[in-house]
Amino acid sequence: MKVLFVGGGTGGHLTPATGLAEELRARGHRTRFLCNGRAVERAFFQEADEAHSLGIDDSRLPRAAALIRAMLRARREARRYQPDVVVALGGAGSTAALAVPGRAPLIALEGNFVVGKSVRLLDRFARTTLTLFPETAGQLRRGRCIGPIGRDALARQDREQARAQFGLAPDRPVLLVLGGSQGAQDLNDAAARLAPALAAQGAQLLAVAGPGKTQALEAACQAAGLSACILEHCDEMGAAYSAADFALCRGGAATMAELWLHRLPAAVAPYPYHKDRQQEHNARALEPGVILVEPRQPDDDTAILSRLTDPLQLRRMAAYLDQVAPPDGRRAAADLLEEISKGNA
Repeated sequence: MKVLFVGGGTGGHLTPATGLAEELRARGHRTRFLCNGRAVERAFFQEADEAHSLGIDDSRLPRAAALIRAMLRARREARRYQPDVVVALGGAGSTAALAVPGRAPLIALEGNFVVGKSVRLLDRFARTTLTLFPETAGQLRRGRCIGPIGRDALARQDREQARAQFGLAPDRPVLLVLGGSQGAQDLNDAAARLAPALAAQGAQLLAVAGPGKTQALEAACQAAGLSACILEHCDEMGAAYSAADFALCRGGAATMAELWLHRLPAAVAPYPYHKDRQQEHNARALEPGVILVEPRQPDDDTAILSRLTDPLQLRRMAAYLDQVAPPDGRRAAADLLEEISKGNA
């Protein structure tokens, strides 16, 4: 089976798609990606020939013109590749999948709780739309909840070994702070403000601060005497989640799926400038396994500390995430693609 993935741009779109592609390749199938053209997309692919740019985000053309050109590129690449199934990742770039000629069935992915405009359009033409949350599937004509789909790099690891990888003690609580691939300054500031209290509680900090954003946080940890590992970027996110007891993070689709896969309780500070409050809805869908916070509010510092240092609360939150988790989404999605491909033969 040959599967063509179309779209990209963010981890929320690429994480489930690359995890699904890994499962398909392990079963002997072939995969190819047509992505938006952002530099961040390259971090998801090891083989140079695995992904090609549609020239959307790296284009100087107006957005509408770039999308039209992307559809022509998708049509041309699909004629060469002759896919058996097409998977649209969500986001504007994925609408180029509608230009793929032939009878290959279309599958759409939606990782956010609130369905995006592009996925609503794709759902009209898709055989099915796979979602992270069951409520999202109910908003769509052809929705089907598959749950979180993980990548190989996100696999759970032994906690003690994971902590040793980051130079952290095996027997003291770990707060994981991450704000996406570029980091989030307000989360870094919150971690710096928490540093003295974390040190006083005997806790440790593991932070993915973002490119060029480590210096102030490192200085705050040093001044507080806090044991910490501060990184600009982390390729070993499976180890990072495995090392942590509690997280402070954004509420993007990829992050929420990763927390869910690891059953990791978290304080979620949604990105505040989305019109549809997308990240807030993602987080609320997993309450009380996660809590919502505002990183500039001192009261929320107390909420974070009280949970990090209370094993009973952490166990209850993790148990809820485990209770509501669907079965293995990665395997179920690959099974579904195989069934659809056979039915279309």
